[in-house]
Amino acid sequence: MVSEGSSDEYLIFHHEKIGFLDILSLIFLRRKLTSYKFVEASKATTLKFNNVHADWVSALILLLQKFLGFIKKPLKCTGIAVEYLLNLVSINGGIWSLIKNIATFSVKWPTPNSKEYRSFIGHIDGRTELHKIVPVSSYFQLADQEIGLNEDINHTDLFAMAAKLAYENEAYIREVVTKSWKMNFVAYFDCWNESLQAKTTQAFMFTDKLLNTPLIIIAFRGTQPFDADDWSTDIDLSFLSLGKMGNVHAGFLHALGFESSPTKRSTELEDQTQDLVRPLAYNTIRDSLKAQLLVHQNAKIIITGHSLGGALAVLFPALLEYNQETTLLNSMQAVITFGQPRVGDETFAKYMESTAWLNYNRIVYRFDIVPRIPPDYYPISLFKHFGNCYYYDGWYKFEKVEEVPNPNYLDLTFFPTMYANAWGDLIKGIQMGRTHGEEYKEGLVSIMFRAFGLIIPGVASHSPRDYVNGARLGQTSYKKL
Repeated sequence: MVSEGSSDEYLIFHHEKIGFLDILSLIFLRRKLTSYKFVEASKATTLKFNNVHADWVSALILLLQKFLGFIKKPLKCTGIAVEYLLNLVSINGGIWSLIKNIATFSVKWPTPNSKEYRSFIGHIDGRTELHKIVPVSSYFQLADQEIGLNEDINHTDLFAMAAKLAYENEAYIREVVTKSWKMNFVAYFDCWNESLQAKTTQAFMFTDKLLNTPLIIIAFRGTQPFDADDWSTDIDLSFLSLGKMGNVHAGFLHALGFESSPTKRSTELEDQTQDLVRPLAYNTIRDSLKAQLLVHQNAKIIITGHSLGGALAVLFPALLEYNQETTLLNSMQAVITFGQPRVGDETFAKYMESTAWLNYNRIVYRFDIVPRIPPDYYPISLFKHFGNCYYYDGWYKFEKVEEVPNPNYLDLTFFPTMYANAWGDLIKGIQMGRTHGEEYKEGLVSIMFRAFGLIIPGVASHSPRDYVNGARLGQTSYKKL
């Protein structure tokens, strides 16, 4: 179980309790932030932030969360309808074939959660085959002999593809892992979030081969485009304490199985009372890893994820450290994330960087909005990135950086550049098939998603497609780091 840590510091924003008058008060009256009824804070936190008053940043974030809560159900229904329509078109061979099948009463109807049924992300990028070209350089400096995988595999591509595949249903994932990748599918996890009272955390585990595998890979599912709760979690300012490890984003901790309220001992997970119908992510995945290491004693562990999945990929081993799971930590090879939001404060960042096992690499594509939230300058949150950051400063051209440009997104001086990049990505995306070959040709859904970046710059840059393309194109074209 996750041992009980210090609860001296916690701050929870209950955005669902915010009213219109509260929003006006946040903007114009600017009272002490911890004085609002929708804010739950410990005595230590209240004293620490006694002089922090509400401002336009807190008002904007809380207003966005309130709006996301308001559109939650219609957005979910829209997502279900859009995904079904896209699958209806694709399973019938395209729009014109669908029209023909309708006319001849021979329409093929898609079955949700089947091995043919793709998510919206899967329609942005439907590639399932791994890239076989060996990269000249690597983000992560993981030599072939270190990983032990087939030397013909582009390792970076494998991790990016796994992070993308995590958005799909279990049957689809199993089919791709076993049939397309020729690897061993271990388990699919569909886990309970007590705070949201729903199964919101998904991940899967696979190995290179059934016996004597060198590597165990876990991929967490990220922010789903039509899931308001996911987006609300990404921008949340709430935090919980992990004692000496520092303060950590509350929403991400809840996703791994923490209680919804500090008053319910939010840093404790009880193995003995774990409900099989409502499995908790940390416990379930940890136990599955232990079982795998009994079979593959020399295997190493790599954890990956895109977006929200990247945040969980970082926090999962952090909780292993918190609980002194030495055996699992000694088997950790690396954490590799794509488009990941900030997860903890500066104390957490320094603690993680001081651990002997940490080999943490995060990838950011251009002006991707998600790695730039929650803000790192706001007195209440002060979330900080850490680890090695590899940033695409051009069309699949990357470099290792200390900090990305426009680190908090809201710097208005960067908006002309962000809009210019959105136009450039859209135009180049349309031409990808001609300039880079059939493998990179983008369909209508991907092009439309890129066009959305012309409305909100940075959203289209969050597409897993660009992270996969970066793994395939960026490494082979630029200097070794």
